[in-house]
Amino acid sequence: MPGLIDGDNSNELVPVPPASHLPWPPAVDELSGLVMNIVIPRAFDTTSKLLPVFVYVHGGSLLYGGANLPIFDAVNLVSRSIEIGLPIICVNFNYRIGIGGFLAGEAVARELKQDGYAGSGNFGFTDQKVAFDWVQKYIGYLGGDAEKVTAVGESAGGISISNHLQAADPAVFHRAVCMSGLSAAIPPWTMQQHNIFFAAVCRHFKIDPETSDVLDQLRTIPQQDLADATPEIQGVPAGTGNPCLDGWFYLPGAGPRGITAPPSWLKEYMFGDVYHEGIIFHVNLLEDDYHSIRRVLNAHIEDGSWTDQILDAYEITADLPHPELLDRVEHMCGDFIFKIPNYVLAKECAKQAAPAGSAPFLYHFDQRSRLPNTLEGTAYHAYELLYLFGNLEREMNDDEKQMAREFSTAWIKFANGFEPWRADDSSSWMVWGQNSKAELKTESEDQDVRNYTRMNMILQLDDGKAWRRGLAGIDSLVNRRWKLW
Repeated sequence: MPGLIDGDNSNELVPVPPASHLPWPPAVDELSGLVMNIVIPRAFDTTSKLLPVFVYVHGGSLLYGGANLPIFDAVNLVSRSIEIGLPIICVNFNYRIGIGGFLAGEAVARELKQDGYAGSGNFGFTDQKVAFDWVQKYIGYLGGDAEKVTAVGESAGGISISNHLQAADPAVFHRAVCMSGLSAAIPPWTMQQHNIFFAAVCRHFKIDPETSDVLDQLRTIPQQDLADATPEIQGVPAGTGNPCLDGWFYLPGAGPRGITAPPSWLKEYMFGDVYHEGIIFHVNLLEDDYHSIRRVLNAHIEDGSWTDQILDAYEITADLPHPELLDRVEHMCGDFIFKIPNYVLAKECAKQAAPAGSAPFLYHFDQRSRLPNTLEGTAYHAYELLYLFGNLEREMNDDEKQMAREFSTAWIKFANGFEPWRADDSSSWMVWGQNSKAELKTESEDQDVRNYTRMNMILQLDDGKAWRRGLAGIDSLVNRRWKLW
């Protein structure tokens, strides 16, 4: 999602210092950028049992970020796995993002077809599949078990994994963890929408999108110039890269813009969210007022009474001071894009008894940050990564350190094929925080915090159609899509 945390300014908001064992800053360009980082708990020994593999997919809106950011260094996570007697191998990697990773359209499809390939765009997902294929082929030489691969991702990383679960030729993994992101959070665009964006990119660089050598001309533009121009082209400070409904990447009948239960081949599934998800949209909403917000939502919901019911449910009114208006709108956007999809998916998994007849492991992360920055006091998007990777313990008190150990242990246990916590049914969520406490809660026990009643009300409007249209409206609102379409 829009990259306050996972973007290039992540060091400012999550000030994890570079690790001494990695060069900093790492050299990254078009040719050297597709790197893979592998942390192993011990030297390879043919007599030892093969170890589970934890493959992390970084986030950043499919537009920002990278595996080499200090926050994703996996040495402390692997050290923790050794400490608790459940060692894992951790792999993370870069993939193409932004225009380089997801530019699509008819011109791209034509060139791919000429070269003997199919589809259009989705190159970032293809890179991810290549990384997972590498793990299948080679991780055994490092002591890893290719039959015990867990895909873990946060934000665009979780969104990527969710997309692979709907792919015609999916990346190979056996368990999945989608943290703050399912495929609906960054909706794939149609070919028509990608053609519009493709033309906008060309216009920005004064290239005729209809010329026969348009892609050759685009290739002459330095990658950094393409990246720097993306906010202006998209018309929003923090946009997204978007997959393409190209008729090739996805399974026939797949619905990556909505919510579907995972495939039967997935052994176990974990997913969840943080409390203040919607804060990441703040910079994109600064120009909006009540009337522009309602107008954009209603353009998609197409029924003023349903639009008003949703706004009323979040106490969003025209007379609110602007800061309070934004706070409530951000909360609504966080619900629509992250929390409600997780809630719907939990119900779908329960309905279909998938994956493999087991209930998913569900969580919420409510722990507030004490880091002295603009997000202090919030459980913001990506904050939980500090607890997973353990790379900022020097800023934690004893209680926070203990919860971080418990949090990372749960993820390690899951990768080892064990229950991360006891989940009796599909309506129980592990709630991490506030105040460094972890507790399994039913929806009724968590109603005062999560407001499941409101979620259900929204989902029942027009038999669920209002929420799906509202989700498209929220995406249009927070990413100012009308500037493109």
